Amino acid sequence: MDLFMPLFKYIKLLHISSTLALLFLPSITMASENENLIQREVLAHRGASGDYPQSTWLAFQMALDQGADVLEMDVHLSKDGHVIVNHDNDFSKTAGNHSQVADLTLSEIKTFDAGYMFSTDGGETFPFRAMGLEVLTLEEVINYFPSYKLSIEMKVNNEQLADKLWAILDRNGLHEHAVVASQYTKALKHFRLVSHHSIRTSASISELTGLSLAWAAGLGRIYSANFELAQLPYAMITRPFLSFLQNKGITSHVWTVNEWDKIERAFELGANGVIGDYPDRIVQVLTARGER
Repeated sequence: MDLFMPLFKYIKLLHISSTLALLFLPSITMASENENLIQREVLAHRGASGDYPQSTWLAFQMALDQGADVLEMDVHLSKDGHVIVNHDNDFSKTAGNHSQVADLTLSEIKTFDAGYMFSTDGGETFPFRAMGLEVLTLEEVINYFPSYKLSIEMKVNNEQLADKLWAILDRNGLHEHAVVASQYTKALKHFRLVSHHSIRTSASISELTGLSLAWAAGLGRIYSANFELAQLPYAMITRPFLSFLQNKGITSHVWTVNEWDKIERAFELGANGVIGDYPDRIVQVLTARGER
């Protein structure tokens, strides 16, 4: 998701243009009238990562206990070909180790303490050190949580990772329970090819940019999307654009939203789902809205 940052201001300007918004008033009205028909989802960003070490079984389990619908995670490929659940290219923010995922074998990665760096008080205390929290493989996540929905982002532009990811999801029968995302069009195109479009995918950066430009130019109705979801940064959302996505049948997930007022605003504008570090907050907002 990080590579979206340089595009924020440009795309945001397109979305808040009052002149262009007027072109879509019928869509805005429809979204308002049918707002109660929107299916809302709570997506736990690397699990309940605001309160527990990210991407560990504990963070994922606590997210589900708090009411999350979807476990969101990122994957890389280890040196010996295992799909590793980790956000960054290295383990500096989780285990305090700067080694690259791609340079390590699974057995080496399994020696790391995935709770080592977690602190909620600015580094005064590290309550999860030496508690046995390991870096997980995707297979382990699926074994721990076999019946839950997953949102999986490929963090590298690697066709081999796409192949491995597809093989795991197919072998475990997760065609209806997984969403695959990536910043990179090449990786996503390859995943769609090998999976025969049997698993829903989110738009890459270039695909989302193309969709935004088509909408802004008044060509949104004829734009043909090769994806089923759009995972959007919070700074990018407007009611007209989310209404446009809804009318195109494209599910919208907004990231990464942790403040109460911003969670409320995302749903008010028409987002299908919110991705956040505190899934309990998202659940509480939906409950207050009468949608839980």
